[in-house]
Amino acid sequence: MKRPVDPRFGAELRRLREARAMSLRELSAVAHLSKSLLSLYENGSRLPSPENAAHLDKMLGVGGRLASLTPDPMLGNEATPNGMTPGGLTPSDLEQAERVAHAERVPRALDGGAVESLGGVLAAHRRLDDTVPAEVLWPIASTHHQMLVRVAGEARGPHVPALHLVVAESLQFVGWLSAQRGQYEMADRMYAQSADRAEELGAGGLASQSRRFRGSLAWEQVRLAQMVAHYAHAAQTPGAGILHRIDAGLRHAHALALLGDPAGALRALHAASDLTTAADGAAPDPFAYWLTNSWLRFPLGLAHLELGRAQDAADNLRAGLADLPDQQRDTPWTAQYRSALETAQARA
Repeated sequence: MKRPVDPRFGAELRRLREARAMSLRELSAVAHLSKSLLSLYENGSRLPSPENAAHLDKMLGVGGRLASLTPDPMLGNEATPNGMTPGGLTPSDLEQAERVAHAERVPRALDGGAVESLGGVLAAHRRLDDTVPAEVLWPIASTHHQMLVRVAGEARGPHVPALHLVVAESLQFVGWLSAQRGQYEMADRMYAQSADRAEELGAGGLASQSRRFRGSLAWEQVRLAQMVAHYAHAAQTPGAGILHRIDAGLRHAHALALLGDPAGALRALHAASDLTTAADGAAPDPFAYWLTNSWLRFPLGLAHLELGRAQDAADNLRAGLADLPDQQRDTPWTAQYRSALETAQARA
């Protein structure tokens, strides 16, 4: 049986190596492990033996952090009293890894459990994005995406559409990571592909979210006309949930204000605001776990700021930042909202 790969291992190994300013070649030399093997560890293609993980812990001086992510095959999958396996994984983690490995080996035997597990790995990567830099997460996420595309191309049966939806979600995520790495053309292309595939599959929320990401990418690049168009498209995507529609509508208002159309911005702002009552208590989609009513404070604050309502902008941006979960407070994407808050406070 193929040993399960904890998606955190490769990211953690690369983070620890780079924190010590070591190249793969340098770590290979001191650890007496091949550069190609270390590369497989880092991109998530292979999990090392407990002995190699412990050896890397020693070479990097990290006190067992890597070994804790490596199950011992001699101990099997038996859980300890706290529900964890000896390697630090739950039995459900191991089952998920086994299903993923089987789907990769025999894509034509795809079943619902395999699709759920493949999506679960993607969800774990998305959560890691809150705490792991994009450069560290990229090799793992892109490798998983390539595997998803390959399996989806070979799979047969009734579960294939569900797998194609996971591919569309993965396209959005690797697009996001590409944008964080400065690969803007690649990011825009992946967002567009994600939106088109999601709409074909009837996943309006994902399609709207990917178009919203295209708008935010255009904002970062000061392409205001494209920003307006992408946000408008996102707000009008058929089948999009109410939180997606409000988020896109508020950002459309912000874009119109930036473009010098305050009347249009106010109309868009009022249209989005009219939906907020119906959004009370709405749950975010699993692939957009951050999209909550509190999150909507950010685009609302940006719209108010460009419309000259500095105090309203400051109040909303401050509340949005205060309501962020702990793991999201220091992520790079919060910088644009902190900067906007400073501007709003200075103008208020």
